[in-house]
Amino acid sequence: MPATQHQVDQLRAELAAAVAATSDAYRQSSRLIRVLTVLGQPSSPAELVDETLSVLSQLYAADVTAMARASGGQLRLTSACGIPEGDPAYVEGWPLAGGAAEALSLGRVVARNGDALEEADLPPSMAGLAAASAVWVPVGEAGAGAELLVMYRISPGGFPGVDLPVLASVAARLGLAVADRRRGAAVESLATFGHRLTSRLDLPSLFEEAARLLPPLVDADAAGVVRVEGDHAYLKAATTTEGMPEADRPIQVSDLPGWHAVRAGEMFAGHLDHPRHGGSLLAIPIMRDDALVLVVYAHRGEHRPFRRDAVDSAAIFATYVGAAMSNAELYLALRSSENSLRLITDSISDLIAVVDCTGRFVYASPSHGRALGIAPERLLRREVTGLVHPDDRAIVAAALAGPPDAATVEYRLRTGDESWVWVESALRPVPEDGTLVLSSRVIDERRRLEDELRRRATHDPLTELANRALTAERLEAALSRGDDDGVGLLFCDLDKFKEVNDRLGHEAGDDLLIQVADRLRACVRPADLLARFGGDEFVILLDGIAGLDEVTEIGKRVVRALEAPFWLHGEWVDISVSVGGVLGARGVAQSSNLLRDADAAMYAAKNAGRGRVEVFDEDASKHSLGRLELRSDLSQALARNELTIHYQPIVELDGGQVVGFEALCRWTHPRRGPIPPDEFIPLAEETGAIVGIGEWVLGEACRRLVEWQRLRGNEHLRISVNLSPVQLAQPDAAARTLDVITAAGAVPSDVWLEITEHSSIRQDVTGFVTALRAAGVHFALDDFGMAYSNLSHLKRLPVEILKIDKSFVAGLPAKDTDRGIVRAVLAIADSLGLTVVAEGIESADQRAELLALNCRQGQGYLFSRPITPEAATALLRAGTLILA
Repeated sequence: MPATQHQVDQLRAELAAAVAATSDAYRQSSRLIRVLTVLGQPSSPAELVDETLSVLSQLYAADVTAMARASGGQLRLTSACGIPEGDPAYVEGWPLAGGAAEALSLGRVVARNGDALEEADLPPSMAGLAAASAVWVPVGEAGAGAELLVMYRISPGGFPGVDLPVLASVAARLGLAVADRRRGAAVESLATFGHRLTSRLDLPSLFEEAARLLPPLVDADAAGVVRVEGDHAYLKAATTTEGMPEADRPIQVSDLPGWHAVRAGEMFAGHLDHPRHGGSLLAIPIMRDDALVLVVYAHRGEHRPFRRDAVDSAAIFATYVGAAMSNAELYLALRSSENSLRLITDSISDLIAVVDCTGRFVYASPSHGRALGIAPERLLRREVTGLVHPDDRAIVAAALAGPPDAATVEYRLRTGDESWVWVESALRPVPEDGTLVLSSRVIDERRRLEDELRRRATHDPLTELANRALTAERLEAALSRGDDDGVGLLFCDLDKFKEVNDRLGHEAGDDLLIQVADRLRACVRPADLLARFGGDEFVILLDGIAGLDEVTEIGKRVVRALEAPFWLHGEWVDISVSVGGVLGARGVAQSSNLLRDADAAMYAAKNAGRGRVEVFDEDASKHSLGRLELRSDLSQALARNELTIHYQPIVELDGGQVVGFEALCRWTHPRRGPIPPDEFIPLAEETGAIVGIGEWVLGEACRRLVEWQRLRGNEHLRISVNLSPVQLAQPDAAARTLDVITAAGAVPSDVWLEITEHSSIRQDVTGFVTALRAAGVHFALDDFGMAYSNLSHLKRLPVEILKIDKSFVAGLPAKDTDRGIVRAVLAIADSLGLTVVAEGIESADQRAELLALNCRQGQGYLFSRPITPEAATALLRAGTLILA
């Protein structure tokens, strides 16, 4: 059976919606692709921020793009594109106020345009910039030391609302990427610094080296090393003399900053209140046999707290300093005499041993008994490697047999109770007799901290899943292997996650993410990698995939795994997930391209209806470019006078008399010609342009109504105008709509506003309708019957007209089902005292059937197509009735 016109129209509408969704996904994903490409580059945190700011300036046509840090009620630039480095905003800063303060306070994006911009929104040195719009985006956690992404435009036109979520996502990703770089840099620096410290064999140079190395590790301005001896302390090294006591001059230990903490072996991190040398202070104690021997200080001149990862790095650094100090002291003792050596090694906590050329113990200090639970005499003549963990024996043997110079090695030793402890040994050759001196220290706690730092660098702290850095590493490794199969990637983004956070709170949101991670673990194979990239985005790396069908099937398994409701804070919560997949060939595909394409496919799935799986389609991606161009042109269509309004008469079915007109917007593109409404209206709704277009249509239609009502016999003519759900969701929508009507000079009671049945179900429009109904405006429920199973909203909406959807009218008089639906709608309307208007009447038989069913008003091609304002005026002047 050939398709009906309604089916064709419906298919066209579905196609248009799908293409529009693809267009929007492409635009948003193309920007994210550019940023993701930058974030995926191997660069330092500073280089990463600079490159990201440059790309954002290009993508969003911003004249200034900057990163600013909040500290002590001030904002200071840390990096910028469009502001010279010598600008005072870098050093002096400016008060934290205006949009920046609002963004940090609310923890969300804040945008201001035109007159909304305040003097406090710009640094004083940029007052002459004449900025027309600005946006502030929080980066990372709120609070002291929080950072902001700031963008300014000089040219007219603000930052569109649709771009703000993307900027928030970019800022979140940038914050995660910078944090990952910092953690990775800290691990690398610690490894290098440990070797540099142990190479210092005299205490003065060791302390100076420690003071030099600490500031770049923890992002401090200065550092110092203080040695504690009884009730007095002595400054041994510092990177600056300003505000510091004289070197080696006695200081009362109680006067040391953070003394209440460091004397107990605890680190101190806090503010230092001093009229000239205030700021943030980090104090790290170094203990020996439960006694404080050293305090290492790091200082910042501004009240910006040290990050948690910096504090952890400082703790590891302190263990290096302590070990190097013991090592240097030991070296000094070794240079004196064997008797002195024995006296010293018997009293210190480090494990001191002498090993002969065969790798056997010839001396072991008493501290071995305390640390390992093995009497020193039992170690004599035993091979060192016999106590070493099997996995570590190769590196220890290599160090013992290595070249005759200093070496440091970390490994595990067996204890007396058959457990294992981590030790770090510094090996020093004694050329005179061919022996080696091993100075070792138990580093279980340091290894635990280092392992925790590495875990933080590669895993998400909330779900314990892999993070972006580990995923990128594993993806590169998988693509580099020469296997015949492929590598798949799934991007999974939770639908309606923000609603859960907003309604139940962030604690419930975190609980949901943990439960989702648990379910996803059951979906992956042993060889796969499950990761969380931040927010509600999860990624699955599929190693060893035969084809796209397998990627799609695993994606569907993920969707099914999240279909069952989640128990959150005493109630069941339903969510869904949008999944995008891609397949790459080993040795050919690039990791950055796979990440980009999977992300784009995920956004396509989300825009296609949520709870779906989409795989990357190159042809669809290219096709969406045309939609992007049309979307861009639509934003200028109203200003270029490309939009017009046609009017379709609404008539009395029994006589054909015109009782009103429905205003219908039309777009004539300068190159493509007329664009169908079902193609450009969804685009306008997606971009938000429908708000301006809708208000323009309402105002023009009301002005025409006033003009037509002056014609004899048309005093009671009414105008009917459609409202988009996007318009209904605007702040002060009712007041703005009434202002447009009254500004045009129309009487509110002659205006009929049409809202769709679907929009009245999806969102609460009761307040909007009630407010305007009180002012006299009438309301019609458009396309009635398309959501026929949801009639309860008629009880709460003060509508007066039901418009029967043309799909039901098209089936008259032949289809009994359509006749039954129309009869039921008319019965409902009659019981509620409502008027019914039938849409899409195209034949005399349909008109006759509607009259027989007691429907009195209608519109359609049987009476008239939508006509120009001039044709409508001529029709009314002639006093003509439209007769079927």
